[in-house]
Amino acid sequence: MDASLLIIYFAIFIGLIWLVAIRPQSRRRKQLDSILSALAPGDEIVTVSGIYGTVTEVEDGETILLEIAEDTDIRIAKASIARVVPPESDAPESPEAT
Repeated sequence: MDASLLIIYFAIFIGLIWLVAIRPQSRRRKQLDSILSALAPGDEIVTVSGIYGTVTEVEDGETILLEIAEDTDIRIAKASIARVVPPESDAPESPEAT
């Protein structure tokens, strides 16, 4: 096998790894960063460990207060937020057909 052909295969392999693994992950990270920068009191979130809660205060750039039960707040790092829960729709349910 020619050495230049081996280099071409290696470059194609690295390119595929970048397209499949690295690029989508960086896109997801940028999207999460934009969501976290817009975080405000009243938003419902889920932490990486699976704790659901409502943001009560954004203390500084790195920590927030999260209400997990009535009168129970915990302080967490913004980096531990997995996702923001979308608000439930207030639209009335459609009547069932009989």
